[in-house]
Amino acid sequence: MGRARFGPFELDVRAGELRTPDRRVRLQQQPFQILMLLLDSAGEVVTREEIQRALWSDGTFVEFEHSIGTAMKKLRQALGDDAADPRYIETLTRRGYRWLVPVEWEASRTGGSRGMMSASIRHEADEPQVPGHVRLVGRDRALGDLRACLRRALDGKRQIAFITGESGIGKTALADEFQRQAAADVPGIRIARGQCVEGYGGKEVYYPVLEALGQLCRGPSADAVVHALAAEAPTWLIQFPALLKPEHRESLQREILGATRERMLREIGDALETITSEGPLLLAFEDIQWTDYSTVDVISALTRRRASAKLMVIATYRPVDVVLSDHPLNTLKQDLLVHELCREIVLTPLSEAEVAEYLTAGSSGKRLPEGLAGLVHRHSEGNPLFIVAALRSADRAPHEGRAADAGSGERQRRLVLCQRERHSGRPGSRAVRGPLREPVAPVSHFALGGVPSATGRDRVPSLRVRACSVPGSALSPPGGGTQGDAASKDR
Repeated sequence: MGRARFGPFELDVRAGELRTPDRRVRLQQQPFQILMLLLDSAGEVVTREEIQRALWSDGTFVEFEHSIGTAMKKLRQALGDDAADPRYIETLTRRGYRWLVPVEWEASRTGGSRGMMSASIRHEADEPQVPGHVRLVGRDRALGDLRACLRRALDGKRQIAFITGESGIGKTALADEFQRQAAADVPGIRIARGQCVEGYGGKEVYYPVLEALGQLCRGPSADAVVHALAAEAPTWLIQFPALLKPEHRESLQREILGATRERMLREIGDALETITSEGPLLLAFEDIQWTDYSTVDVISALTRRRASAKLMVIATYRPVDVVLSDHPLNTLKQDLLVHELCREIVLTPLSEAEVAEYLTAGSSGKRLPEGLAGLVHRHSEGNPLFIVAALRSADRAPHEGRAADAGSGERQRRLVLCQRERHSGRPGSRAVRGPLREPVAPVSHFALGGVPSATGRDRVPSLRVRACSVPGSALSPPGGGTQGDAASKDR
Protein backbone atom coordinates (compact mmCIF):
# COMPACT_ATOMS: atom_id res chain seq x y z
CA MET A 1 0.00 0.00 0.00
CA GLY A 2 1.25 3.45 -0.93
CA ARG A 3 -1.18 6.36 -1.17
CA ALA A 4 -4.92 6.97 -1.19
CA ARG A 5 -6.63 10.10 -2.51
CA PHE A 6 -10.06 11.42 -1.65
CA GLY A 7 -11.43 14.95 -1.91
CA PRO A 8 -8.54 17.38 -1.36
CA PHE A 9 -6.65 14.83 0.78
CA GLU A 10 -3.82 12.44 0.04
CA LEU A 11 -3.03 9.73 2.60
CA ASP A 12 0.57 8.51 2.78
CA VAL A 13 0.10 5.04 4.29
CA ARG A 14 3.72 4.44 5.26
CA ALA A 15 4.22 7.85 6.87
CA GLY A 16 0.79 7.84 8.49
CA GLU A 17 0.15 11.38 7.23
CA LEU A 18 -2.71 13.25 5.67
CA ARG A 19 -1.77 15.95 3.22
CA THR A 20 -3.57 18.67 1.32
CA PRO A 21 -1.91 21.09 -1.11
CA ASP A 22 -1.23 23.53 1.74
CA ARG A 23 -0.90 21.51 4.96
CA ARG A 24 0.19 18.22 6.48
CA VAL A 25 -1.43 16.38 9.40
CA ARG A 26 0.23 13.50 11.27
CA LEU A 27 -2.37 11.05 12.49
CA GLN A 28 -2.02 9.15 15.73
CA GLN A 29 -2.08 5.38 15.46
CA GLN A 30 -5.72 4.66 16.32
CA PRO A 31 -7.32 7.36 14.11
CA PHE A 32 -4.99 6.19 11.33
CA GLN A 33 -6.10 2.55 11.74
CA ILE A 34 -9.76 3.53 11.71
CA LEU A 35 -9.26 5.63 8.59
CA MET A 36 -7.60 2.69 6.85
CA LEU A 37 -10.50 0.39 7.75
CA LEU A 38 -13.01 2.90 6.43
CA LEU A 39 -11.13 3.55 3.19
CA ASP A 40 -10.73 -0.17 2.54
CA SER A 41 -14.49 -0.61 2.91
CA ALA A 42 -15.68 2.63 1.32
CA GLY A 43 -19.47 2.65 1.03
CA GLU A 44 -19.85 -0.31 3.41
CA VAL A 45 -20.63 -0.36 7.12
CA VAL A 46 -17.65 -0.91 9.41
CA THR A 47 -19.02 -2.07 12.76
CA ARG A 48 -17.66 -0.95 16.13
CA GLU A 49 -16.86 -4.60 16.85
CA GLU A 50 -14.65 -4.75 13.76
CA ILE A 51 -12.86 -1.59 14.86
CA GLN A 52 -12.41 -3.05 18.35
CA ARG A 53 -10.86 -6.25 16.97
CA ALA A 54 -8.53 -4.30 14.68
CA LEU A 55 -7.29 -1.93 17.36
CA TRP A 56 -7.03 -4.15 20.44
CA SER A 57 -6.28 -7.78 21.13
CA ASP A 58 -8.33 -9.93 23.48
CA GLY A 59 -7.80 -9.27 27.17
CA THR A 60 -6.87 -5.60 26.75
CA PHE A 61 -8.02 -3.46 29.66
CA VAL A 62 -9.70 -0.69 27.65
CA GLU A 63 -13.05 1.09 27.80
CA PHE A 64 -13.70 0.40 24.12
CA GLU A 65 -16.68 2.67 23.50
CA HIS A 66 -14.94 5.72 24.95
CA SER A 67 -11.66 4.97 23.20
CA ILE A 68 -13.30 4.44 19.80
CA GLY A 69 -15.27 7.65 20.22
CA THR A 70 -12.12 9.58 21.12
CA ALA A 71 -10.19 8.20 18.13
CA MET A 72 -13.09 8.94 15.79
CA LYS A 73 -13.31 12.52 17.08
CA LYS A 74 -9.60 13.04 16.37
CA LEU A 75 -10.02 11.60 12.87
CA ARG A 76 -12.94 13.91 12.12
CA GLN A 77 -10.92 16.89 13.37
CA ALA A 78 -8.09 15.96 11.00
CA LEU A 79 -10.52 15.75 8.08
CA GLY A 80 -12.51 18.85 9.07
CA ASP A 81 -15.61 16.66 9.14
CA ASP A 82 -18.80 17.25 11.13
CA ALA A 83 -20.64 14.31 12.72
CA ALA A 84 -23.95 16.21 12.49
CA ASP A 85 -23.45 17.05 8.80
CA PRO A 86 -20.88 14.51 7.55
CA ARG A 87 -18.98 14.78 4.30
CA TYR A 88 -16.64 11.82 4.81
CA ILE A 89 -17.76 9.64 7.74
CA GLU A 90 -21.39 8.76 8.44
CA THR A 91 -22.32 7.50 11.92
CA LEU A 92 -24.87 4.68 11.98
CA THR A 93 -26.36 4.56 15.46
CA ARG A 94 -25.61 1.31 17.32
CA ARG A 95 -24.07 -0.14 14.16
CA GLY A 96 -20.84 1.60 13.20
CA TYR A 97 -19.54 3.96 10.52
CA ARG A 98 -19.54 4.30 6.72
CA TRP A 99 -17.13 6.11 4.38
CA LEU A 100 -19.09 8.36 2.01
CA VAL A 101 -16.74 9.57 -0.75
CA PRO A 102 -14.85 7.75 -3.53
CA VAL A 103 -11.28 6.64 -2.80
CA GLU A 104 -8.52 6.42 -5.42
CA TRP A 105 -5.66 4.07 -4.50
CA GLU A 106 -2.25 3.98 -6.15
CA ALA A 107 -1.93 1.30 -8.79
CA SER A 108 0.76 -0.46 -6.72
CA ARG A 109 -1.74 -1.24 -3.98
CA THR A 110 -2.84 -4.85 -3.89
CA GLY A 111 -6.34 -5.83 -2.89
CA GLY A 112 -7.21 -7.79 0.19
CA SER A 113 -9.92 -8.71 2.62
CA ARG A 114 -10.77 -6.63 5.62
CA GLY A 115 -8.92 -9.10 7.81
CA MET A 116 -5.79 -8.72 5.71
CA MET A 117 -6.14 -4.94 5.94
CA SER A 118 -6.09 -5.11 9.71
CA ALA A 119 -2.81 -7.03 9.66
CA SER A 120 -1.23 -4.63 7.20
CA ILE A 121 -2.29 -1.65 9.31
CA ARG A 122 -0.45 -3.06 12.28
CA HIS A 123 2.61 -3.73 10.15
CA GLU A 124 2.75 -0.16 8.86
CA ALA A 125 2.17 1.27 12.34
CA ASP A 126 4.95 -0.83 13.87
CA GLU A 127 7.53 1.71 12.68
CA PRO A 128 8.30 4.31 15.38
CA GLN A 129 6.98 7.78 14.59
CA VAL A 130 10.15 9.86 14.48
CA PRO A 131 11.21 13.08 12.74
CA GLY A 132 12.25 13.10 9.10
CA HIS A 133 15.85 12.87 7.94
CA VAL A 134 18.19 15.82 8.01
CA ARG A 135 21.97 15.86 7.71
CA LEU A 136 23.40 17.94 10.52
CA VAL A 137 26.51 20.07 10.11
CA GLY A 138 29.12 19.97 12.85
CA ARG A 139 27.41 17.27 14.94
CA ASP A 140 29.05 14.06 13.72
CA ARG A 141 30.95 13.50 16.95
CA ALA A 142 27.85 14.06 19.07
CA LEU A 143 25.87 11.60 16.97
CA GLY A 144 28.69 9.09 17.30
CA ASP A 145 28.62 9.43 21.10
CA LEU A 146 24.86 8.83 21.15
CA ARG A 147 25.19 5.77 18.90
CA ALA A 148 27.86 4.38 21.24
CA CYS A 149 25.46 4.80 24.18
CA LEU A 150 22.74 3.02 22.22
CA ARG A 151 25.03 0.06 21.49
CA ARG A 152 25.69 -0.32 25.22
CA ALA A 153 21.97 -0.09 25.94
CA LEU A 154 21.31 -2.88 23.44
CA ASP A 155 23.72 -5.02 25.47
CA GLY A 156 21.52 -4.51 28.52
CA LYS A 157 23.55 -1.69 30.08
CA ARG A 158 21.07 1.10 30.69
CA GLN A 159 22.20 4.53 29.48
CA ILE A 160 21.39 8.17 30.20
CA ALA A 161 22.74 10.94 27.97
CA PHE A 162 22.29 14.64 28.68
CA ILE A 163 22.42 16.92 25.61
CA THR A 164 23.27 20.41 26.83
CA GLY A 165 23.97 23.80 25.32
CA GLU A 166 22.75 27.36 25.00
CA SER A 167 19.47 28.36 23.42
CA GLY A 168 19.50 27.86 19.65
CA ILE A 169 22.53 25.57 19.63
CA GLY A 170 20.71 22.59 18.08
CA LYS A 171 19.82 20.24 20.94
CA THR A 172 16.42 19.30 19.55
CA ALA A 173 17.75 18.85 16.02
CA LEU A 174 20.42 16.46 17.31
CA ALA A 175 17.92 14.50 19.41
CA ASP A 176 15.54 14.25 16.44
CA GLU A 177 18.21 12.96 14.09
CA PHE A 178 19.44 10.41 16.60
CA GLN A 179 15.93 9.07 17.07
CA ARG A 180 15.53 8.78 13.30
CA GLN A 181 18.76 6.85 13.01
CA ALA A 182 17.84 4.58 15.94
CA ALA A 183 14.47 3.76 14.36
CA ALA A 184 16.15 2.95 11.05
CA ASP A 185 19.03 0.90 12.49
CA VAL A 186 17.46 -1.03 15.40
CA PRO A 187 14.57 -3.34 14.48
CA GLY A 188 11.77 -3.36 17.02
CA ILE A 189 13.00 -0.38 19.06
CA ARG A 190 10.29 1.57 20.85
CA ILE A 191 10.69 5.34 20.96
CA ALA A 192 8.67 7.74 23.11
CA ARG A 193 9.08 11.44 23.83
CA GLY A 194 8.16 13.70 26.71
CA GLN A 195 8.17 17.48 26.32
CA CYS A 196 8.64 19.62 29.42
CA VAL A 197 6.76 22.93 29.50
CA GLU A 198 7.70 26.10 31.33
CA GLY A 199 4.72 26.37 33.67
CA TYR A 200 3.70 29.75 35.05
CA GLY A 201 0.73 28.52 37.08
CA GLY A 202 2.29 25.29 38.32
CA LYS A 203 3.51 22.01 36.85
CA GLU A 204 1.96 18.56 36.61
CA VAL A 205 4.04 16.04 38.50
CA TYR A 206 5.81 13.52 36.19
CA TYR A 207 4.49 15.38 33.10
CA PRO A 208 7.16 14.29 30.55
CA VAL A 209 7.18 10.72 31.87
CA LEU A 210 3.40 10.47 31.60
CA GLU A 211 3.48 11.90 28.07
CA ALA A 212 6.02 9.28 27.00
CA LEU A 213 4.07 6.46 28.66
CA GLY A 214 0.90 7.67 26.96
CA GLN A 215 2.60 7.36 23.58
CA LEU A 216 3.70 3.83 24.40
CA CYS A 217 0.17 2.95 25.52
CA ARG A 218 -1.20 4.12 22.17
CA GLY A 219 1.65 2.77 20.05
CA PRO A 220 2.00 -0.39 17.98
CA SER A 221 2.91 -2.48 21.08
CA ALA A 222 0.23 -0.91 23.25
CA ASP A 223 -1.15 -4.21 24.54
CA ALA A 224 2.18 -5.33 26.00
CA VAL A 225 2.80 -1.93 27.58
CA VAL A 226 -0.65 -1.77 29.18
CA HIS A 227 -0.28 -5.31 30.53
CA ALA A 228 3.14 -4.44 31.98
CA LEU A 229 1.75 -1.35 33.70
CA ALA A 230 -1.24 -3.28 35.04
CA ALA A 231 1.03 -5.94 36.52
CA GLU A 232 3.99 -3.85 37.65
CA ALA A 233 2.90 -0.21 37.91
CA PRO A 234 -0.80 0.28 38.71
CA THR A 235 -0.07 3.71 40.21
CA TRP A 236 1.00 4.80 36.73
CA LEU A 237 -1.71 3.00 34.77
CA ILE A 238 -4.41 4.77 36.79
CA GLN A 239 -3.15 8.04 35.30
CA PHE A 240 -4.66 6.96 31.95
CA PRO A 241 -8.38 6.49 32.68
CA ALA A 242 -9.29 6.24 28.99
CA LEU A 243 -7.39 2.94 28.82
CA LEU A 244 -9.44 1.33 31.60
CA LYS A 245 -12.88 -0.14 31.86
CA PRO A 246 -14.92 1.39 34.71
CA GLU A 247 -14.80 -1.77 36.82
CA HIS A 248 -11.05 -2.15 36.35
CA ARG A 249 -10.52 1.51 37.19
CA GLU A 250 -12.40 1.12 40.48
CA SER A 251 -10.36 -1.98 41.33
CA LEU A 252 -7.11 -0.13 40.66
CA GLN A 253 -8.19 2.84 42.75
CA ARG A 254 -8.75 0.54 45.72
CA GLU A 255 -5.41 -1.18 45.12
CA ILE A 256 -3.35 2.01 45.05
CA LEU A 257 -5.07 3.69 47.98
CA GLY A 258 -2.36 5.29 50.12
CA ALA A 259 0.37 4.80 47.50
CA THR A 260 3.53 6.81 48.12
CA ARG A 261 5.95 8.60 45.82
CA GLU A 262 8.58 5.96 46.65
CA ARG A 263 6.20 3.25 45.47
CA MET A 264 5.70 5.06 42.16
CA LEU A 265 9.48 5.20 41.63
CA ARG A 266 9.83 1.49 42.29
CA GLU A 267 6.90 0.60 40.06
CA ILE A 268 8.04 2.60 37.04
CA GLY A 269 11.47 0.98 37.30
CA ASP A 270 9.94 -2.50 37.43
CA ALA A 271 7.55 -1.78 34.54
CA LEU A 272 10.24 -0.42 32.22
CA GLU A 273 12.45 -3.41 32.93
CA THR A 274 9.56 -5.69 31.94
CA ILE A 275 8.90 -3.66 28.78
CA THR A 276 12.59 -3.66 27.78
CA SER A 277 12.81 -7.42 28.30
CA GLU A 278 10.81 -7.70 25.05
CA GLY A 279 12.82 -5.14 23.09
CA PRO A 280 14.90 -1.94 23.43
CA LEU A 281 13.29 1.31 24.55
CA LEU A 282 14.47 4.87 23.86
CA LEU A 283 12.95 7.68 25.93
CA ALA A 284 13.59 11.31 24.93
CA PHE A 285 12.81 14.10 27.39
CA GLU A 286 12.99 17.64 25.98
CA ASP A 287 13.77 20.83 27.90
CA ILE A 288 14.13 19.23 31.32
CA GLN A 289 15.39 22.53 32.75
CA TRP A 290 11.64 23.08 33.21
CA THR A 291 10.76 19.69 34.63
CA ASP A 292 9.32 19.05 38.09
CA TYR A 293 11.52 17.66 40.83
CA SER A 294 9.67 14.32 40.89
CA THR A 295 10.69 13.67 37.29
CA VAL A 296 14.30 14.27 38.32
CA ASP A 297 13.79 11.50 40.90
CA VAL A 298 12.52 9.19 38.14
CA ILE A 299 15.60 9.85 36.00
CA SER A 300 17.83 9.21 39.02
CA ALA A 301 16.06 5.97 39.93
CA LEU A 302 16.11 4.61 36.37
CA THR A 303 19.82 5.38 36.06
CA ARG A 304 20.91 3.87 39.39
CA ARG A 305 19.02 0.57 39.24
CA ARG A 306 21.35 -2.41 38.87
CA ALA A 307 19.11 -4.76 36.88
CA SER A 308 19.89 -5.26 33.20
CA ALA A 309 17.66 -3.26 30.87
CA LYS A 310 17.80 -2.35 27.18
CA LEU A 311 16.88 1.19 28.09
CA MET A 312 18.31 4.51 26.91
CA VAL A 313 17.18 7.94 28.07
CA ILE A 314 18.24 11.15 26.34
CA ALA A 315 17.42 14.50 27.91
CA THR A 316 18.01 17.99 26.57
CA TYR A 317 18.39 21.12 28.66
CA ARG A 318 19.99 24.55 28.91
CA PRO A 319 22.60 24.60 31.71
CA VAL A 320 22.23 28.32 32.42
CA ASP A 321 18.56 27.88 33.35
CA VAL A 322 19.38 24.98 35.65
CA VAL A 323 22.20 26.81 37.45
CA LEU A 324 20.41 30.12 37.90
CA SER A 325 17.25 28.49 39.26
CA ASP A 326 19.14 26.11 41.60
CA HIS A 327 17.36 23.20 39.96
CA PRO A 328 18.32 19.77 41.45
CA LEU A 329 19.01 18.49 37.95
CA ASN A 330 22.48 20.05 38.06
CA THR A 331 23.36 18.21 41.29
CA LEU A 332 22.01 14.95 39.89
CA LYS A 333 24.02 15.24 36.68
CA GLN A 334 27.25 16.01 38.53
CA ASP A 335 26.74 13.03 40.84
CA LEU A 336 25.99 10.68 37.93
CA LEU A 337 29.06 11.93 36.07
CA VAL A 338 31.28 11.28 39.11
CA HIS A 339 30.01 7.70 39.30
CA GLU A 340 30.21 7.24 35.50
CA LEU A 341 26.48 6.58 35.28
CA CYS A 342 25.68 9.11 32.56
CA ARG A 343 27.14 10.85 29.53
CA GLU A 344 26.99 14.61 28.91
CA ILE A 345 27.12 15.78 25.31
CA VAL A 346 27.88 19.50 25.26
CA LEU A 347 26.99 21.26 22.02
CA THR A 348 29.24 24.18 21.13
CA PRO A 349 28.82 26.92 18.50
CA LEU A 350 29.69 26.05 14.93
CA SER A 351 33.16 26.93 13.69
CA GLU A 352 33.75 29.17 10.71
CA ALA A 353 34.60 26.09 8.64
CA GLU A 354 31.27 24.48 9.59
CA VAL A 355 29.39 27.66 8.70
CA ALA A 356 31.17 27.57 5.33
CA GLU A 357 30.16 23.91 4.90
CA TYR A 358 26.53 24.83 5.45
CA LEU A 359 26.63 27.79 3.09
CA THR A 360 28.41 25.76 0.41
CA ALA A 361 25.79 23.01 0.65
CA GLY A 362 23.15 25.55 -0.32
CA SER A 363 25.04 27.16 -3.19
CA SER A 364 24.27 24.50 -5.83
CA GLY A 365 27.96 23.97 -6.50
CA LYS A 366 28.75 27.65 -6.99
CA ARG A 367 31.81 29.20 -5.40
CA LEU A 368 31.20 30.80 -2.01
CA PRO A 369 31.91 34.58 -2.03
CA GLU A 370 35.20 35.26 -0.27
CA GLY A 371 34.81 36.27 3.36
CA LEU A 372 31.09 35.45 3.56
CA ALA A 373 31.46 32.51 5.96
CA GLY A 374 33.67 34.58 8.26
CA LEU A 375 31.20 37.45 8.25
CA VAL A 376 28.24 35.22 9.09
CA HIS A 377 30.27 33.47 11.77
CA ARG A 378 31.39 36.71 13.42
CA HIS A 379 27.92 38.19 13.58
CA SER A 380 26.24 34.98 14.82
CA GLU A 381 29.12 33.69 16.98
CA GLY A 382 28.39 30.28 15.44
CA ASN A 383 24.92 29.98 17.00
CA PRO A 384 22.81 28.04 14.49
CA LEU A 385 19.56 29.77 15.44
CA PHE A 386 20.92 33.20 14.53
CA ILE A 387 22.55 31.86 11.37
CA VAL A 388 19.23 30.38 10.25
CA ALA A 389 17.37 33.61 11.02
CA ALA A 390 19.93 35.58 9.04
CA LEU A 391 19.75 33.29 6.03
CA ARG A 392 15.97 33.25 6.07
CA SER A 393 16.04 37.02 5.99
CA ALA A 394 18.37 36.88 2.98
CA ASP A 395 16.01 34.49 1.24
CA ARG A 396 13.04 36.80 1.76
CA ALA A 397 14.74 40.12 1.17
CA PRO A 398 14.65 40.13 -2.66
CA HIS A 399 10.88 39.55 -2.53
CA GLU A 400 9.88 41.53 0.55
CA GLY A 401 12.41 44.38 0.62
CA ARG A 402 13.66 46.02 3.79
CA ALA A 403 10.72 44.72 5.83
CA ALA A 404 12.29 41.25 5.78
CA ASP A 405 15.53 42.49 7.33
CA ALA A 406 13.67 44.52 9.94
CA GLY A 407 11.49 41.55 10.82
CA SER A 408 14.48 39.25 11.20
CA GLY A 409 16.29 41.72 13.47
CA GLU A 410 13.14 42.22 15.54
CA ARG A 411 12.68 38.46 16.03
CA GLN A 412 16.26 38.14 17.22
CA ARG A 413 15.91 41.09 19.60
CA ARG A 414 12.81 39.48 21.09
CA LEU A 415 14.73 36.24 21.67
CA VAL A 416 17.52 38.09 23.48
CA LEU A 417 15.01 39.97 25.63
CA CYS A 418 13.16 36.75 26.43
CA GLN A 419 16.39 35.10 27.55
CA ARG A 420 17.34 38.07 29.69
CA GLU A 421 13.89 38.26 31.30
CA ARG A 422 13.95 34.53 32.06
CA HIS A 423 17.37 34.59 33.67
CA SER A 424 17.07 37.82 35.65
CA GLY A 425 13.45 37.72 36.68
CA ARG A 426 13.31 34.51 38.69
CA PRO A 427 13.18 34.74 42.46
CA GLY A 428 16.49 33.71 44.00
CA SER A 429 18.46 33.88 40.77
CA ARG A 430 21.26 36.30 40.09
CA ALA A 431 20.79 38.80 37.32
CA VAL A 432 22.55 38.32 34.02
CA ARG A 433 24.81 41.27 33.30
CA GLY A 434 25.17 42.58 29.82
CA PRO A 435 23.62 41.21 26.63
CA LEU A 436 23.43 37.44 26.30
CA ARG A 437 24.00 37.86 22.58
CA GLU A 438 23.71 40.80 20.27
CA PRO A 439 21.34 40.24 17.36
CA VAL A 440 23.05 39.39 14.11
CA ALA A 441 23.28 42.24 11.62
CA PRO A 442 20.58 42.38 8.94
CA VAL A 443 21.57 39.93 6.25
CA SER A 444 21.14 42.37 3.44
CA HIS A 445 24.58 43.59 4.58
CA PHE A 446 26.02 40.13 3.79
CA ALA A 447 25.42 40.49 0.03
CA LEU A 448 24.14 36.92 -0.17
CA GLY A 449 22.26 37.53 -3.39
CA GLY A 450 23.74 38.48 -6.73
CA VAL A 451 24.72 42.16 -7.03
CA PRO A 452 23.72 43.53 -10.46
CA SER A 453 26.41 45.44 -12.36
CA ALA A 454 26.11 48.02 -15.09
CA THR A 455 26.46 45.24 -17.66
CA GLY A 456 23.55 43.30 -16.17
CA ARG A 457 25.80 40.52 -14.86
CA ASP A 458 26.25 39.47 -11.27
CA ARG A 459 29.52 40.58 -9.71
CA VAL A 460 28.93 38.09 -6.85
CA PRO A 461 27.78 34.54 -7.61
CA SER A 462 24.17 34.00 -6.57
CA LEU A 463 23.86 32.11 -3.30
CA ARG A 464 20.24 31.26 -2.63
CA VAL A 465 20.12 29.54 0.76
CA ARG A 466 16.74 28.26 1.84
CA ALA A 467 17.23 28.24 5.59
CA CYS A 468 13.58 27.50 6.20
CA SER A 469 14.31 23.90 5.21
CA VAL A 470 16.20 23.42 8.46
CA PRO A 471 13.90 21.63 10.95
CA GLY A 472 16.11 22.49 13.91
CA SER A 473 18.68 25.08 14.73
CA ALA A 474 21.66 22.79 14.24
CA LEU A 475 22.17 23.31 10.56
CA SER A 476 21.34 20.84 7.85
CA PRO A 477 22.12 21.51 4.20
CA PRO A 478 19.27 23.45 2.55
CA GLY A 479 16.83 21.19 0.80
CA GLY A 480 17.80 18.23 3.01
CA GLY A 481 14.82 18.33 5.32
CA THR A 482 11.22 19.39 5.68
CA GLN A 483 10.24 23.00 5.96
CA GLY A 484 9.67 24.35 9.43
CA ASP A 485 10.44 27.13 11.85
CA ALA A 486 13.95 26.55 13.07
CA ALA A 487 13.56 28.93 15.97
CA SER A 488 10.60 27.01 17.38
CA LYS A 489 12.25 23.62 16.93
CA ASP A 490 15.24 24.21 19.20
CA ARG A 491 14.87 24.72 22.88
